[in-house]
Amino acid sequence: MLQNKDRIWLIDLPQICLFVFLFLQIIAMLLYSGGTLFNPDTLHYSFIRNFLSDLGRSEGFSGNNNFLSSQLFNTSLMLAGFVFITFYYKLTIIFVEYNHFLAKLGSFFGIMGGLSLIAVGLTPSNLHLSSHIIAAHWLFRFFLLAAIIFSYLTTKSKLIHSKYARGYIIFAILILIYIIISEFGPSPKSNEIALTIQVVSQKFILIIMMISIYWQTKGIAIISK
Repeated sequence: MLQNKDRIWLIDLPQICLFVFLFLQIIAMLLYSGGTLFNPDTLHYSFIRNFLSDLGRSEGFSGNNNFLSSQLFNTSLMLAGFVFITFYYKLTIIFVEYNHFLAKLGSFFGIMGGLSLIAVGLTPSNLHLSSHIIAAHWLFRFFLLAAIIFSYLTTKSKLIHSKYARGYIIFAILILIYIIISEFGPSPKSNEIALTIQVVSQKFILIIMMISIYWQTKGIAIISK
């Protein structure tokens, strides 16, 4: 059974963070100053033409100031990154008895993913594009490695139901597919169809990630009772 202080970091805060993150993303979209890569004249955020990171730009593709949207977006990333770091740091207490080394290694990759998420928020794409891209790429690579390791540990665990292990495995597979699309798929700068493919796949993996986090906390909540 988890102690109350561990439950806060492994269940309560991640679940609260999900809703706060989603809320801030929606408000940031509503406040976005306009413009897409191929059409700077659009007045609003386009769900299929704007990357999430467009919200973090200091100015939109329209050329207009994007201060409010960028502050909300970047704050949400840093908040989520902090919660990920603490979540994966605490997660080792559940799995360390099964494999101390793998539990620590998975925790390390998860923490690095959280740090990468913070780095994305600190490097607006229109100001620090190369650093932003590196942080975004490694964000998913680190979470993929963490997902693979904890998929294995969850499968071996006698405390967590196997359905939660299957959820982790599906999450890992989908992250891998997204990495392949984002790094080897069509360049978003080539045409609007390619842009849409990359933008929609990014939105899809974000939704899957949020569902996965919630699914993980539900599995942990069962053993905390």
